[in-house]
Amino acid sequence: MLILWLMTFFRFVGVWLIADLKKVKHEWVKDRNELKILFLNGVLSAMTPLFFILALQEISLSDVYFLAYTAPAWVLLMAVFFLGEKLNQKKVFGLSLTLLGVYFIANPAGMQEITLGMIYALVGAVTYAGGIVTGRELKDYSYHTVAVYSNAFQVVLLGLFALFVFPVPAFEGSLLLLALIAFIGLFRGIAADLYFYALEKLEASSAAVISLSELVFASVLAYFIFGETHTLLELAGYAIILLSGMVILLRKSDLESFEYLLHMRRKH
Repeated sequence: MLILWLMTFFRFVGVWLIADLKKVKHEWVKDRNELKILFLNGVLSAMTPLFFILALQEISLSDVYFLAYTAPAWVLLMAVFFLGEKLNQKKVFGLSLTLLGVYFIANPAGMQEITLGMIYALVGAVTYAGGIVTGRELKDYSYHTVAVYSNAFQVVLLGLFALFVFPVPAFEGSLLLLALIAFIGLFRGIAADLYFYALEKLEASSAAVISLSELVFASVLAYFIFGETHTLLELAGYAIILLSGMVILLRKSDLESFEYLLHMRRKH
């Protein structure tokens, strides 16, 4: 919990520094309803890793992995009901491919009965989806502003949890460990800034599916840094997730352009 709070704090510092480097004027949110949405976004974003940690204490990592990454399905439902996004065949097909790819990667054990850990993981997926939807709702503000406010609320909320809910151990880590946590937090600040930029430009449901490409990048990094290898089933899962992202992103005109290029004859 302490490490999570430290990473969140440095992520907040990261998004603040990015806004300053870009010389973005910090906007004050004076409308109460919009401030409530920002606060709700911070709450939901803070709850996601907490429920993930709680789920890991109850069930296996593979089961948590699969249930947590059902988030795009919840985003799609929330976006239709709360944001008025249209439900079309392309989105449903892309989402189905995504869930299939996650299933291949996670390869969860037979989940025959509902357990507390499964509930924690599903709630974490729902809070993650809620964070995406509420972030998309604030598109009238600069994405820098939304990133700063959201992360500020997360720092405060996780700090309160660390003080009053979870036992706070003495931090026995070295300065090197603290520097590593700061580096990861700042790097996550860049990711958070880009994440809110994506929500400004894309529909919530599309952003949720595309964000699962993180699984592919994590796999590549794990191979080069830790030498981890993957089964054919896992590789198929990564390929399916990439395909689902292309299905969501590409428009009909893009597909027609690709088809034209494939049939175009070379000029001699």
